[in-house]
Amino acid sequence: MSTSTLPPPFAPIAELAKALRIGTLTSVALTQDCLQRIAAHDAQCHSFIAVYADEALAAAARADQALRAGQDRGLLHGIPVALKDLVDVEGRPTTAGSPLLADNIARRDAAIVRRIAEAGGIVIGKTHLVQFALGAWGTNPHMGTPRNPAGRASDTLAPGGSSSGSAVAVAAHLVPWAVGSDTGGSVRVPAAFCGIVGFKPTIDALPRGGVYPLSDTLDSLGLLVSSVEDARTCFEALAGKPAAAAAPGRRIGVLEPEELATLAPALAQCLASNLLRLEQAGWTLVPFRFPAPLVAFKEPTNAIQIAEGAWVNDRFLDDPDAPIDPAVRPRLVAARATTAVQYLQARATAAQWQQQFAAEMDRLGLAAIAMPVTAVTAPRLQDIDHGTAPVQFTRPINLLALCGISLPAGLDDDERPIGLQLVGRAGADHALLALAHDAAAALAASPSL
Repeated sequence: MSTSTLPPPFAPIAELAKALRIGTLTSVALTQDCLQRIAAHDAQCHSFIAVYADEALAAAARADQALRAGQDRGLLHGIPVALKDLVDVEGRPTTAGSPLLADNIARRDAAIVRRIAEAGGIVIGKTHLVQFALGAWGTNPHMGTPRNPAGRASDTLAPGGSSSGSAVAVAAHLVPWAVGSDTGGSVRVPAAFCGIVGFKPTIDALPRGGVYPLSDTLDSLGLLVSSVEDARTCFEALAGKPAAAAAPGRRIGVLEPEELATLAPALAQCLASNLLRLEQAGWTLVPFRFPAPLVAFKEPTNAIQIAEGAWVNDRFLDDPDAPIDPAVRPRLVAARATTAVQYLQARATAAQWQQQFAAEMDRLGLAAIAMPVTAVTAPRLQDIDHGTAPVQFTRPINLLALCGISLPAGLDDDERPIGLQLVGRAGADHALLALAHDAAAALAASPSL
């Protein structure tokens, strides 16, 4: 896919909101624009599983009428959004990326949908994902795999998952923003692969009621957007502004070299370049160690995530003919062997490491950690190894109940996007977004190295 064939980017959400208020744009016109973009390009992108054209236009008309009547619900008022198809919309199926749930009709809107409605947002449709949200490459053999618009025109790159459709819809400029979910990297990985911003808030910073779960312990709802400023706009509209927005610090932790040994050369060079730019802009870089080597996070994370995912989807596993992704089924079946002792030990390990992480951040006086999102850029679909997952640098953030954001950080030699991850403390979502905003500005202002 060539980016030259895609529609132009949207203006920042705050600018769209201003145009709606001064009357140079209407929500109906913006929604029609999104629908036209989807109609023209989504056959190629395959990001949407369902488009709610009539409902979206009706909601947009109501949003315009409300603004004319002086009823302003904030910066998301009249702005279209796409939802990952884990999120319930009353009267519509929630498939969780599975044909087994084609008839799973939602009885009421999810809490996040109600919150979007309260903020005046326009739900325009739902996006594809990995089946049961269990996979980080973004593929789905039964419902279809969204096509990453990044890279060279001759490439067919993995979109990243499991929030594949939400990331592609934003990266292809079909919608201004989208909602995803992140259990071990499912917002940050597709954001990095597609070259956009992906924000994973602290668990329950955005409400999860009415969202089909993978792991109740590790799931977070997250945001796929074009910029950090859009992430701040959307998050503050949905979660509330901070009571007092203190200036973020400039001391950030960086991983020791042995933790970066798996990075592809282009990613290692890009990380070093970006960290040097931050240092030249006045940031202090401090060596940091997680409570355990990053590879050690795999076992307790899987013991929790896959066991809880198997519990949710166990009713489907005994039928060998059920349409379940061959990359998903073995993981869920294997999780049946997880013992209660293993599961509880993993939960205890997570709690211990959370305390140790917080203590080390306090000891070093750090505002955040800067680290890769993935060890590789998006591979071609035919080159994916489903026996591995690109979550070495993302899953620890879920196990430690932290917040994290993926920022576009450059391209490799094949024009594939690279992400830089900033990680904040549990509950420090607003502070992390402020820090990410400053970091992105510093990187943009730095000369090429």
